[in-house]
Amino acid sequence: MDRRGWTLTLCALAVGVGLFWGTRAGDTDAPPAAAFDVSGAKVEAAASTPAAPDAIAADPNTKLDLLAALADASQAPPPPPPTFTEPLPRWDAKLVDVLPALKARADAGDHVAACHIGLALSACAWSISLQPSPAEIRQTRSEDDATIERMARLATDTFRPGREKTCADLPASELELRFQYAQQAADAGVGAAMLAYAEGVPLLSIDAILRHPEWLEAHRQRAPRYIAELIRRGDRFAAFLLSMGSDGMQMSLLGKALQMDEVTAATFWYLRQEFMGQPMSPWHGPTPSIERIARERAHALYERYFEPRPFRSGEFKDRFDMMNVERCGLTP
Repeated sequence: MDRRGWTLTLCALAVGVGLFWGTRAGDTDAPPAAAFDVSGAKVEAAASTPAAPDAIAADPNTKLDLLAALADASQAPPPPPPTFTEPLPRWDAKLVDVLPALKARADAGDHVAACHIGLALSACAWSISLQPSPAEIRQTRSEDDATIERMARLATDTFRPGREKTCADLPASELELRFQYAQQAADAGVGAAMLAYAEGVPLLSIDAILRHPEWLEAHRQRAPRYIAELIRRGDRFAAFLLSMGSDGMQMSLLGKALQMDEVTAATFWYLRQEFMGQPMSPWHGPTPSIERIARERAHALYERYFEPRPFRSGEFKDRFDMMNVERCGLTP
């Protein structure tokens, strides 16, 4: 699936998310202001108590303020996950054959194996959700070339053609494990799992959201902390994803979880331009003071967290595939 496909899918999912808890975002009062000081830049940011990815707030209504969390110099990253020398299966290995061994490793504390399970099963759940139903196939006329072409296109993984074959003969009960293992790996600080979880990859179907509201609630609590940790690690793609939601529409699971105010959204708008070496096109908000503050914060975050190197063409080429299991083994 290309970037446009991801966007359309996440927009559709946002409708289901909004039905579940879209009205909760405005239930709490705004917190008092606190100093935001990064690399010599000092502006005002909302006060918040940051937490590591595995230290989730007990209060489900607690909202992480991204800018305040990233301004906290005392915030320590989570410990690196343990290293295991045993290789993971190839991405195209049939899951029904390799899943028992992977689960044994993950249950013994191998968080890289847990990441592999979470992403691979998410790919299967997503692929299966796109398959035409028997009723749809029966009702399609043999001369209806457009519908036949559409069903064939949906049945093929456009990132990795053939990946859907890894799901053959996989019991439906195994698919239900994807969220558990993705969360285990993300809690342990595995970057690929944090990114996929924050983007809502295990939830990429309306059916999953309706059947598992507890998954959606867990995502709402954890996703902001995972994305903050990825920014601390200098993950340019994570920052790029935040900038894509900077129009304030919140049309994604991550956008709904973050509920960025205009200052925060504008900050990541300018941060993207900093690390991609783009001309500073102005923020489309109405207030000049917001633009000034956002530019200052973006520059401060860039200097503190991001390597000062030119943006490389094709740098994000494989990152849009959120179910790229090879990335599970990469260290920050």
